[in-house]
Amino acid sequence: MAEIRPSKPGYGVGVNGFDKLKVRLDRAAFFAKVFRSAKVAAPVRPSGLAQFIKAARLTKVGPHLAIMFHAAAHPDKEAIVEYGERGVRRLTWGELDATVNRLAHALASRGAGSGSRVAIMLPNGIEFLLAQQALARLGATAVQIGYRLKPGEIAFILGNSEPNVTIVQASYLPTMREARAQVGGKGGPMIACGGDVPTDATDVIEWDRALASQPPELPPRVRGGDGGGVIVYTSGTTGKPKGANRSWKRTGFESVGDMIYQCGMRADDRQLVVCPLYHSAAPAFVAISLALGATVVLQNHFDPEQALSIIEREKITCTLMVPTMMIRICALPKPALDKYDTSSLRWVMSGAAPLTTDAARRFMERFGPILWNFYGSTETGLVTMAGPGDHLTHPGTIGKALRGNDIRLLDDKGHEVRRGEVGELYARNATLMTGYHGNDGATNDAQRDGFYSVGDLGRVDDDGYYYLESRKHDMVISGGVNIYPREIEDHLQTHPGILEAAVIGVPDPEWGETLHAFVVRRAGAHVSDNDVIDYCRKELADYKRPRKVTFLPELPRNPTGKVLKRELRDL
Repeated sequence: MAEIRPSKPGYGVGVNGFDKLKVRLDRAAFFAKVFRSAKVAAPVRPSGLAQFIKAARLTKVGPHLAIMFHAAAHPDKEAIVEYGERGVRRLTWGELDATVNRLAHALASRGAGSGSRVAIMLPNGIEFLLAQQALARLGATAVQIGYRLKPGEIAFILGNSEPNVTIVQASYLPTMREARAQVGGKGGPMIACGGDVPTDATDVIEWDRALASQPPELPPRVRGGDGGGVIVYTSGTTGKPKGANRSWKRTGFESVGDMIYQCGMRADDRQLVVCPLYHSAAPAFVAISLALGATVVLQNHFDPEQALSIIEREKITCTLMVPTMMIRICALPKPALDKYDTSSLRWVMSGAAPLTTDAARRFMERFGPILWNFYGSTETGLVTMAGPGDHLTHPGTIGKALRGNDIRLLDDKGHEVRRGEVGELYARNATLMTGYHGNDGATNDAQRDGFYSVGDLGRVDDDGYYYLESRKHDMVISGGVNIYPREIEDHLQTHPGILEAAVIGVPDPEWGETLHAFVVRRAGAHVSDNDVIDYCRKELADYKRPRKVTFLPELPRNPTGKVLKRELRDL
C-alpha cells in the first residue's frame, strides 16, 4: 500500500537535538495541562492501580487500556447507557471490561487476531462499542459497515477488506447473506446480536451464546501484526467508497488534546451519541469520552424530541451533532422545545457537514453560546475548530488550525494561494490515515508532499480563520467565472421561509453551466420560484442567481448529513 507518512511538527530536516528536546518538553507540558483540565486524575484505590498495572503488562498498547484503567479505578461507575429497541440498558466500567474480554475470546476462537480484520454491521448500541474495544484488545482492525447499505454496496466492502469474522445485527442477516453470496461467501464466521438466530444455523452464532462460555479475563497477549485500527469507508458522495485505513499505532493526539482543552471535555461528562457509530466522527468522540472516563449515552436512532428528553433525563453535558440534526431540533414546535430542561449542556460540537451561519445563530439563540464546530475528515482527523464566539465575530468560519496541524491552500498547479484567495485545502498532522485500503492510486492522488486533501476548497483570512467555499467537484464555472455553491446555499438559508437549500451546476449551451437550486420550505411557508430567485438577486451578483428552482420535501443526504448532490444531478 502507498502509505501516507506525515512528518511530525518539529522533527523535520535541520532540527537539532536542542530543538527536539524543546518540542518534547512543550508537548509534555501541553498534555499535562490537558490532563489536569479534563479532571482525569480522580482518586484511585491503590489496589485498583496495582490491578491495572499488572493487567497492562499482559496486553499491547491501544485504546482498550483506558477501559482497563477505569474498570480498575472505579468499576461501579456507569460507563455506557443505551436507549434502544430493548429499552434502556446500562453498563458499568467493571461490566464493560469483563464483557470486552469475553468477546475478545469469542472472536479469537473464530479466527480473529493480531493483523486480522473484522466487519461490524450494527446500529448504535452497546454491542458496537464492545466490538470496537475487543478488536483493539486483540490487535485486530474493525471494518465499519453502514447498516443502511444495500447488498451490492456491502459486497464491495467485503470484497475490498476481506474480513476474517463478521459481527452483524440479526435483523440485517438477510442483507448480509445476500452480499456475501455476491463475493463468494467472503466475511468469515458470523456472530449475530439483537434478535433470534436459529440454533441450527451453520453460518452464524447468536451473540449471547458466543460469549457464554468465554472467560472474563484478558485474552493472551497478541504477537506481531500492526497493532489494529479501523477501516472507515468514505460516504461515497461520488463514485465507489474508499476504505480509509487508520492504525492505532500511528495515531497522534495533539489535535485531540487541543480540542479537549479548548471546549472543556471532562471525566465527569455525560455524552449523548446521536450520530451513526459506523462513520468516523461519532466513534472518535466516544473514544475520547471513554479515554477520559466519562459516561457515554447512546441513542439508537436519532429523533429530535427524544434527544431533548434524554438530555433532560440523563443530565447530558455534551454531544456531537451534524448540522441537519440541529436544524431539525430547532424546527420543533415551541411547546416541544420549551418542554425539556437542557441546562445541563456545556458544549455541543458540530461536524461532518458544513454548518451555515444561520443554523449556528438559530441554535445558539435557543440553547446559548455552547456551539463549537470542527473541520476534519475520515482521512485527516481533526484539522480546525471554531468556538461559540467565533461564529459571531467570523461568521461561516470553520475556525483556526488545531495544534499539530499544518495546512496549505493550493491551486491546481500545487502552488500556495495568497491569503483571502480560494485553494484546495491540504492538511498534514499525526492523525492522517495510513492510506486507502487496497487502493494505492487513490492514496497517491489525494496527497502532495505528505499533505492530504479530500477535495474541499477553502480560504484563510488575516486572523488565521479558515472558511470552506465548496467541494472541488461541486464548483460551478459559468461564463468562465468560478462560483462556489456554498455561498448561495448559506444565503438562501437566511430566508425565513426556507429550511434547507442545495445548489448545483447544470449544463447550459450559452454559459457552460448555470445554477439550479433545490429548496426545502419551512413548515407552513409559502415560497415560490420567483421568491427564491429574487432573494438571491437582491444580495448576490447576478451570475450567482439560480436560473431554476425545484422544491423538495427534504434533501437527499448520507447518514452523516452530507447532501448527495449526485442524486440532485440525477433529478
